[in-house]
Amino acid sequence: MALFGRNTSNVDVVDVEPEAPVAAPAPVVVPTRRSLEEEREFLLRRVNALRPFGMQIWDVPGLVLCEDIVSDLDLPLVTTTRIAGWGVRGSDLVGARPGDPRRLFLVDSISVSDGVSRPLVAGAVIEIEKGAIVPDGVDAVLPPSAGTLAADGYVDFETETRLYQNLRRAGSELADGTPLLRAGEVLTPRSVAVLAEVGLDKVLARPRPRIVVFTVGETLVAPGRPLTAPQQRYDAATALLTSAARADGATVYPLGIVESSPEVVRQTIADQQIRADLIVVVGGGDLVRDAVASLGEVDEAEVAINGEARVTYAGLGAERTPLLSLPSGVVSSYVAYHALVRPVINKLNDVDPLGAPRVQARLADRLESSEGITHFVPGVLDAEGVVRAVAGTDSELAWDLARANVLALIPEHWGGAEPGSLLECLVLDDAHTPPAAR
Repeated sequence: MALFGRNTSNVDVVDVEPEAPVAAPAPVVVPTRRSLEEEREFLLRRVNALRPFGMQIWDVPGLVLCEDIVSDLDLPLVTTTRIAGWGVRGSDLVGARPGDPRRLFLVDSISVSDGVSRPLVAGAVIEIEKGAIVPDGVDAVLPPSAGTLAADGYVDFETETRLYQNLRRAGSELADGTPLLRAGEVLTPRSVAVLAEVGLDKVLARPRPRIVVFTVGETLVAPGRPLTAPQQRYDAATALLTSAARADGATVYPLGIVESSPEVVRQTIADQQIRADLIVVVGGGDLVRDAVASLGEVDEAEVAINGEARVTYAGLGAERTPLLSLPSGVVSSYVAYHALVRPVINKLNDVDPLGAPRVQARLADRLESSEGITHFVPGVLDAEGVVRAVAGTDSELAWDLARANVLALIPEHWGGAEPGSLLECLVLDDAHTPPAAR
């Protein structure tokens, strides 16, 4: 059928090669230069703490509690005896002494398997097993040797007793209304046991942030595979950031190395959004920026850390799932993790974004740095409070990080640090600093 009913029977058909479609120009993103504090503030404004929900108690160790827990029962629930012996009313034995006993009539024998028995009346005594429930009226239990059972059913006592002697009173260990756990605490196996002890099987907690981590790089090779070209190197950054994020309380999905292709990177990011609260990409530069340009809000910044790091942020989809693209290199990505990613994870966890432990230390040797840029230098802090850099500010070896126990911070306005300078040091959580330096 002719298109639009046009008669083409007398028209010569000429093959015309169609013009190639013209691709729409990619939006231009102009990097903004920001200080470390400005970039961190920018990112923290774009994330919120994850919403808490009720979870089974065995799933919550390491999570942040989002409600106050108060005991609604007494422990023990009932008063029991600590020993086997005679259950008495203490007032019945007032004045008892050798040669002048007090005689009480034996009315009952209670075993540990019995329920609550009849109240004890004045002038009576019961025989009771260790651990048995004490009936009302009994306010002390004496050992068997304290009483002598006579043939007529009476028991003679030649000693007085203290109030509540040998009793484990109801609520004496944990009383109804006792505060147990506070909102904001990180739950531990011990606090889980407390929840179970008061009968709770669920608790309101904030879930672990779900983080997807992958690296983009043409010359990278996954550990365990052979290097086939001299320019290749193993990908250590994915393993490093995955381990660091897990140590900070996140559930991490490491993807390893993703092909340096805009289509592959874009599809990978689109596929991972459904299970991520944060996506962290190492390397890729402009490729990652262009790949996310159509997926949401995009910001690119030159951040003044360790020689200026290009950092791309994207708020993906309707949920504005945050994506952070970090500079390549093991040390550079690790510094960017501590400076920018970790505060975001802490915000998702609703804990202090800058809560990492820090100490003051004296610098052993001069360190070069550029004015206007904050430098994080891997260093070793000794017991005398002196820090020494393990490598230069341009090092990218994981080996240098492995030897370090701190990241020494050279402020942006210094332009270098002289020996003896007092530096703030970020303590690496998995490292052990000497006791004197804490």
